[in-house]
Amino acid sequence: MERPPVAQELPLSDLIRSDIEATTHPNFRLYSPAHFWARAAVKTLFSANVRAVIAYRVAHALATRGLLPIALLMRSRTIRISGAELNPLATIGPGLYLAHSVGVGIGARVVIGSNCKIHLGVVLGPQPMDQTEPRYTVIGDDVFIGTHAVVVGGVTIGDGAVIGANALVARDVAPYTVVSAAPARVVGTREPGEAPAG
Repeated sequence: MERPPVAQELPLSDLIRSDIEATTHPNFRLYSPAHFWARAAVKTLFSANVRAVIAYRVAHALATRGLLPIALLMRSRTIRISGAELNPLATIGPGLYLAHSVGVGIGARVVIGSNCKIHLGVVLGPQPMDQTEPRYTVIGDDVFIGTHAVVVGGVTIGDGAVIGANALVARDVAPYTVVSAAPARVVGTREPGEAPAG
């Protein structure tokens, strides 16, 4: 199976800026470029979740340029300093927000859209066994994934969906649907543009 289509990749600096903006107060993005990057450097220094995302961005850029061994070394280093394992072969859109990095695992065959929010202990990826062909786990834009949720198998999570804490998702989730429990079941919907609780 071919990798699912994703939005055209932005330059590395734009991706990093969008990720940092996702973790900060909305006024942060209105600062001058010099002020923004100075504040971003401080945030990166003291926030393991921000360091994990930036390290993933750099590792992904290296992996797509044929430098996978170096990218994998960066991933190993990132696990030690942040507790998050973000595979450099995963494809993640701009505006990724890791609320907490510890225990987050994102596999190589994962495609994540823009402006997604991921909490502590979330695991995303297809099951490695019993596959006749490679499958991808696809997460749409503006998806919220709660603490310790697990999304497994070659499933698609629609735009704007909310995956509740401790949910186990092994089936597709429709856009703007709220699911919870293990196994996950639909418990509600949300309107486009509505912020999920948490």
